[in-house]
Amino acid sequence: MIETKQLQYLVVCADLQSFSKAADVLYTSQPNVSKIIRTLEEELGFSLFERSRGGITLTPEGKKILPQAKKMVEYDESW
Repeated sequence: MIETKQLQYLVVCADLQSFSKAADVLYTSQPNVSKIIRTLEEELGFSLFERSRGGITLTPEGKKILPQAKKMVEYDESW
């Protein structure tokens, strides 16, 4: 089951294009961010990010799901 936390991590990672920078913003460690994103990718059945030494970029599938993730995170935070 996909959790709001996973979607929040997706949004922050996509915005910052870095798991390390996202970890700083989310007050957690980079390995934890990687783990949560990897778990989300496993649940969805596809990769969300292309990983490289220069950072991360969204895959085509990641680009498709990001707007929905942003809406879900925004909705959840409105409560």
